[in-house]
Parts: sequence; structure tokens; C-alpha cells
Amino acid sequence: LVLTDFHRKFLIDLGVNENKITTYPNNLQLDSKFSENDKVNRDYIVYAGRISEEKGVEELIQSFLNCNFDDINLKIIGNGPILKKLTNNYKYEKVEFLGEKQNTEVKEIISNSMAVVTATKLLEGQPTLLCEASFLGVPSVFPLTGGISEFFPEDYSLAFQQFDYKDLERKLMLLNDPTMLEDYSKKNKQFILNYLDENKMIKTFEKALKENE
Repeated sequence: LVLTDFHRKFLIDLGVNENKITTYPNNLQLDSKFSENDKVNRDYIVYAGRISEEKGVEELIQSFLNCNFDDINLKIIGNGPILKKLTNNYKYEKVEFLGEKQNTEVKEIISNSMAVVTATKLLEGQPTLLCEASFLGVPSVFPLTGGISEFFPEDYSLAFQQFDYKDLERKLMLLNDPTMLEDYSKKNKQFILNYLDENKMIKTFEKALKENE
């Protein structure tokens, strides 16, 4: 069992029998107390995760600042080896370092945000943070790498070319469009609910067991 078709193809290219590989993402359970609030009055975007070089946090901050937003802030949640460096180098009113937070606090912050964003430099599998955001009706900005895009609708216009930070800036600027945000709020939530539908996943798992008896 692998989390993404990207990983499945990787193993097939290594010579693993494709009939022995099944794409089976992780199911997610979200507390019902988190709700979709009015997005019109939201004024910040969120990064949550490890604060490290390979996660592209500094490039994300620089791209955000280059956008010169009048009324959008960036909240950064998490800890890591370059947190101290970033807090010292980026003392801006619009960039807020929140440190580590409990999982429930992170979800609450996300549920009240305009969007979540990542500029990871890695080949990622299933993006738990972005999937949770979709469940909450919050759009995501992310690089086209690994299997991330498999968890979003086709032709998703907020995805950017990995390492192309001018493209990241262009996608961040799209967050100024409230109609587009509302549209992706609905589309992303419906997509992830269908993609991680519990009954469908049970059938996929049972089929994988039968094929490998």
C-alpha cells in the first residue's frame, strides 16, 4: 500500500510488480467543532510545519513580502533549526512566528485563515496539513511536487512550479480574489471528501487483500 500514484509509479519504475501495489491514502478524522467561518473577513494565510531549509520557509516569507499585500498577514506555526534565524532576519509586522502549537490550536488557526501555504523543496507524499485544510474549506497554495496535486481538483490554479518563486508570488496574489477563494473552498472540500470517502477506501483495501491472497 502506498499513499500516492506518484509513489506507485516510482516503485513500478524500480521493477516492482504493479499488481502488488495499491494506492491507499491515509484517512483523516476531523473534529466536528471546527467549522467553516465567513471567509470575507479573514486576513491571514498560514504555514504550519517544520521550520527548516528543506521546507522552503524562508523562500515562502520572501515571496510573501514581495507581494506587498496591504491587508494580508502570514502566520508561521512550528519549530525547527532555522526558526531563530528567521525570527531575527524577518522582523515584519505582517509576518508572525507563533512557535509550536497543539494540534487543536493549529486547526483552529487554519479554520479561520484565507489559505494555507507550503513551499516545500521535497518530494512529498500525502500532505496531511493541506488535506485538513480542504476538510475545513480552506484553499491551499503548494508546489507541484511528489503526490501533492493528487489530493486536489484537476487544473488547480493555486499550485505553482516547484522552486519558481515568481510563480509562487503570482499564486499568492490570486488570494486577493474572494470569489476564487470561495470557489476553491467548496471544490477542495468536496474533492477531499470524495477522495478519502471511508466506504470507497474500505473497498479498495478489501480488493488489495483479495488480489494478494
